[in-house]
Amino acid sequence: MVTGFNTDIRLNNLVYHVQTETRKDAGIETAVYIGGAVVHSLKTSYRDQASAPDFSEDKLKRLLEKQHRQVIAKVRGGGIALPATPIPPA
Repeated sequence: MVTGFNTDIRLNNLVYHVQTETRKDAGIETAVYIGGAVVHSLKTSYRDQASAPDFSEDKLKRLLEKQHRQVIAKVRGGGIALPATPIPPA
């Protein structure tokens, strides 16, 4: 069973926690947290792919990992806007 991925990234004195998991509605959700607050979220659907006869747990894991890595790259590239409320450094 595919459960998801979790990665902590330290950048500019902040720790970004990136969490990717499946949803019951054939969706994949990746959330980025700083200090417990969600600062970014990406939700995609794999419903079309899930109905294919060759769909497998391995393919789902690869979809999860691909989305997780894309969001990590966005964090590292400075593409995640910080909230207006200051967040204390980690």
